[in-house]
Amino acid sequence: MENKLESLRAWLDGLHEEPFDIHDDTDLVESGLVTSLQFVQMVIEIERLHGQKLEPDVINIDSMRTLRAINTTVFQAA
Repeated sequence: MENKLESLRAWLDGLHEEPFDIHDDTDLVESGLVTSLQFVQMVIEIERLHGQKLEPDVINIDSMRTLRAINTTVFQAA
């Protein structure tokens, strides 16, 4: 079974018509892979994958900027 990070990577890739190589340290915002609206959708997807709502202090641009940051802040923090 895919892990949560790989599921999120596949979800992000599905946002675009052309496939992207989304590395763990790819800046999702600066690279344009995630728009401001998609950022909100991404948080909802992270909560779905994580199985619980995120605490408001976890949802900030720095903790959600890269897959590595998301993995550290959300998926491994549980």
